[in-house]
Amino acid sequence: MNHIKPKVVVIGAGSLFFGQKAIWSMNQLPGLIGGELCLVDTEPRNLERMLKLGQMAAESSGSGTRITGTTNFREALPGADFVVLSFSEQNSHFRRIDCEVSAKYGVRMCSGDTIGPGGVFRAMREFGQILEITKEVESVCPDAWVINYINPSSVMGIGLFRHSKVKSFALCDTHHMPNKKLSYLKMLGLEESELDSCDIRIAGVNHFTWMLQATHRGRDIIPDLRDAFYQLSLSEKDTGYAKGRFNSHITAQLTDVFGALPTCTGHTKEYLPYYQGRSPIRESIPPLSVFDCDEREALTEKMWEDIDRYFTGEKTMEEFYASHSADHATDIINTMVTEDQRTYFINRTNNDCVVGQGRAVGNMPDDAFLELECVLDRNGPRPLHVGDFPYGLRSLQMQILDVHELTIEAIMLRDRGLLIRALALDPLVQSIATAKQIVDELLIAQADVLGDWSTPVVTAKDSNVGLVSGSAPQLY
Repeated sequence: MNHIKPKVVVIGAGSLFFGQKAIWSMNQLPGLIGGELCLVDTEPRNLERMLKLGQMAAESSGSGTRITGTTNFREALPGADFVVLSFSEQNSHFRRIDCEVSAKYGVRMCSGDTIGPGGVFRAMREFGQILEITKEVESVCPDAWVINYINPSSVMGIGLFRHSKVKSFALCDTHHMPNKKLSYLKMLGLEESELDSCDIRIAGVNHFTWMLQATHRGRDIIPDLRDAFYQLSLSEKDTGYAKGRFNSHITAQLTDVFGALPTCTGHTKEYLPYYQGRSPIRESIPPLSVFDCDEREALTEKMWEDIDRYFTGEKTMEEFYASHSADHATDIINTMVTEDQRTYFINRTNNDCVVGQGRAVGNMPDDAFLELECVLDRNGPRPLHVGDFPYGLRSLQMQILDVHELTIEAIMLRDRGLLIRALALDPLVQSIATAKQIVDELLIAQADVLGDWSTPVVTAKDSNVGLVSGSAPQLY
């Protein structure tokens, strides 16, 4: 970084789940106030509203933060210290297509943007643009950190690790610290003052993370947490919200089976075949609900209506500051600038731990792309040691990583055969015929945004992990 107060570029500022928090943080966090926030969005109306909100926030706070905006990301990059990627191509529209087509063939996705056909096809829609942006970063602001906030976070992070020279890592806000650990203490009736007396170690592929160890004053508390989730499950009601349904029951059940506690159950249940409703012996809970795109669209519309109320004066900027807070990404940027010693969960490779700790997860490869607790400074994140995955969970982690690696290679090579291989390996897909049908149907349904798959981005000889050998047979 070449100056004290950073320039932060947010590409996809109309992403309301992050854009408003970025505005809040740039006017409140000590390492960010007085810097520059450049908002980028290809939708002029959305950009106009976020830019106006940002300027109102800067003026009312007296922070001295400069708020700028553009529809062209290239104009935003000169001088950037951090480039946050948070855009999406018609998220609800295409998520609906992914989920509905997949459900026809027995693949039920409660989120539809990480694993299964939804994860594969969202990566196909977004990664080309991500790569285009990072190529420009390499040229214009090579010292900038690129922070990917676009799902599937692991796939995008792997893609940048394999095919870009930028300094980058990937984020998900599920494990925002210290909130995540405090939530577990609260479940056990422990006070916040006991946080430093707890050693909680979590790791895994993004959205498939597990608590591998947890102690309070030296005593194992995973059994206590399992029992707490079981007690919650006894009064669990079907709320209808796809990602939230029966998570306490599933958390307790998976802890019983694997000896580790899932820490992102709303997504983790989508990584496993058990909750698809296909077994002759049914679970005691119903199959996964398919992601409700109507609900997401309604929530997004309400958020835009709330923003408009600041412009009419129906809501004050004091209310804005009271109703928002820092975000995972902006907290991380603040820590990298101020070096305040906070730790965060970040998606990155399994190697280069803090001095003397070896790999973060000892029985997984150096290049395994995992969500790990990291210490940060201006040089980026370095993971803390976690331990080993138990048998069974380790193989599931590797299986999902292989799906993600295949997805990126399929995108780079425009290789339909690799897409089919990725979905055939995916834990939600029950047959090769199903993988083929879903791939072909979604390629047709999304041809307008996926473009021409006849020309590879890289040639087979440039592929980084050698996944393309044997992908030629056309028996399907």
